[in-house]
Amino acid sequence: MLANDPLARVLYIDLSRRAFSVRHRPELFEAGLGGTGVDIRLLEEECAPGTDPLGPGNPVIFAVGPLVGLYPLASKTVAMFKSPHTGNLGESHAGGRSAVAIRMAGYGAIVIRGASVTPIYLAVEGDHVHFRDASALWGLHNAYTVGSVLRERESGSGVRTIMRIGRAGEQGVTYASVITETYRHFGRLGLGAVFGSKRLKGLVISGQRSLPVTDRRAYRQVYDTIFRAATESPLMKKYHELGTAMNVLPLNALGALPTRNLQAGHFEGAEAI
Repeated sequence: MLANDPLARVLYIDLSRRAFSVRHRPELFEAGLGGTGVDIRLLEEECAPGTDPLGPGNPVIFAVGPLVGLYPLASKTVAMFKSPHTGNLGESHAGGRSAVAIRMAGYGAIVIRGASVTPIYLAVEGDHVHFRDASALWGLHNAYTVGSVLRERESGSGVRTIMRIGRAGEQGVTYASVITETYRHFGRLGLGAVFGSKRLKGLVISGQRSLPVTDRRAYRQVYDTIFRAATESPLMKKYHELGTAMNVLPLNALGALPTRNLQAGHFEGAEAI
């Protein structure tokens, strides 16, 4: 990887000082696989032992992999932080536009440090980061309303991602999620509570970069092969029809369906879900 490769760029945002900087970190992306590998190395750098999960020392780190924006199915953003729910590693993934938006903005990873004194949201537009007042949004009960407001305020329609929290995140509920777009979530281990502790109501990311390829013909052949497998394979049928809920009955048959807050692995009413 070249030092000027856009994937190697890491955006550092300091909420306490309302400042940002960009560093080229190719070594992060060469040392392991995908966004998870980058995230864990950045978390080791940024999160000191004994850090309070709801304190300003707990970073929020987003990272994407090298195939994002280039191939179908490569669409997940990995978020990493110290979980306020477990006090241990927090890792949460979300689909939607977030990963592609981060790459189109020109980054392989985003590190959010510190905490704001007053409610804010961030608008990342390529090489620019704007710190916007979110006082009027803080306390709104409906996170979807927050999304509607941010859609009206910020540019980038159709290519941006809009992440935000609701009241649970503001109140520090340790399993609160972060909503991205409309129906996607960073739903595991309390990222929403970490946002809330930083007084960070939302994060809008957009950009207009392109991702050049060396051999367009070979790229197109690989792309088409993956696309056909994704759309025509019976293994992918559930994603085009019922969705993740198609896993309910197979998991129930295996005794692996989380039931009654994980007290059991089988639910007698699974057929009715």
